[in-house]
Amino acid sequence: MFSLGMTFTNMRLAQQEPVRFIGLENWTRLFSDQRFITTLGNTLIFAITSVTVQYALGLLLAVLLNQKIRARWFFRMSFLLPLMMSPVAVSFMIGKLMLSESRGPFAALLMSLDLPPMRWSTAPFGSMAVLIAVDTWQWTPFFILVLLAGLQSVDAEIQEAAKVDGANAWQTFWRITFPMLLPLSTIAILIRSLEAFKVVDIIRVVTGGGPGNSTESVTLYAYTMGMNNGDLAYATTMAYVLLIATILYATAFLFISRRLTRWRDA
Repeated sequence: MFSLGMTFTNMRLAQQEPVRFIGLENWTRLFSDQRFITTLGNTLIFAITSVTVQYALGLLLAVLLNQKIRARWFFRMSFLLPLMMSPVAVSFMIGKLMLSESRGPFAALLMSLDLPPMRWSTAPFGSMAVLIAVDTWQWTPFFILVLLAGLQSVDAEIQEAAKVDGANAWQTFWRITFPMLLPLSTIAILIRSLEAFKVVDIIRVVTGGGPGNSTESVTLYAYTMGMNNGDLAYATTMAYVLLIATILYATAFLFISRRLTRWRDA
C-alpha cells in the first residue's frame, strides 16, 4: 500500500523539498511519455515472441528426447545446462561472444562466405532478435523439462490403441498426446511469461536498451528513472502499470487456455 500511495506523490531520492500529494500527475505523465509506450511495446514483443519460440522448441526437443535413442541421458543433461547458468553469464557468452559482429562463430561464418558482417547492435530488429535468441537459449530447457515429464506421464496404451485404429504418428500426437499436455503447457507458459515481462538483466548486458531505446524494457526504464534519475514515484507508477498489463495478459491467456481445454474434452 505504501508503494501504491507513492505513485500519487512527488517522492524522489535525496529529496530536498517535502513529499506532497500530486494526484494523478505521475499517471497522466506516464501515458504521454513516448519512451514508456515504446518500452511497454518492447516488453510485450520480447515476452510473447521469446516464450512462443521457447515453447515450440521445447515441445519439439521433448518429443525427440522421449524417443528411445542412444545416450538419451547425455542429451537430457546437456539440454539442462543453460538453465543452471546465471542470466548474466549466458548473456555475455551468447550475446557478446557467439553473436559478436567482429568475432565469434557467426562472424567467422559470414567472413568465410565473403558476406558483410551482420550489424546486430545497430539494427533495432537485429538487437531484439539477439535478446530473444539469448533468452531462448537459456529458457528452452525449462519447457523441455516440464513437457518431457508430461510426455512420460501419458498413458502409452491410449497411444497404442490409436495406432491400432489406423492413426499415424502425427494424428496420434495432435489428437491424443498434445491435448493431454495442455494443462501442463498452460502452467509452464504462464510461469515463463510472467518472468519474461520482468526482463532486465540480459538487456543491460547485451544491448543496454539500444539502439536508442528500441530494446529497452519497462523494468529497465523504471530502474533508470528510479535509481539513476532519483524519480521514485514515477518509477513506481511504471511498475504498477506493468503489473496491470501482466495481470491482463495472464487473464486473457487463461481464458484462451480454458477454451482449448474445453475443445480437448469435447
